[in-house]
Amino acid sequence: MKTNEIITVLNENGEKVDLELIEAIKLDGNQYVIVGPKDSDEAYAYKSVMVNGETEYLSIGQGEEFKKVLQKFSEH
Repeated sequence: MKTNEIITVLNENGEKVDLELIEAIKLDGNQYVIVGPKDSDEAYAYKSVMVNGETEYLSIGQGEEFKKVLQKFSEH
């Protein structure tokens, strides 16, 4: 369900990367986005947080939080 919306996220190295929004997910009171490179089957999960009134997307790595988000995404 790609939306063609491009968002800027911070990757594991703290670098800004533009990725295509695939889906937004709410889980345990937090907002997450599933994003991936345009024209690719790859996908990543990022946590949406408000910083100084602006939304920032932070990498959640591949630990327990990532597994929960992935499970929620696969239920769609």
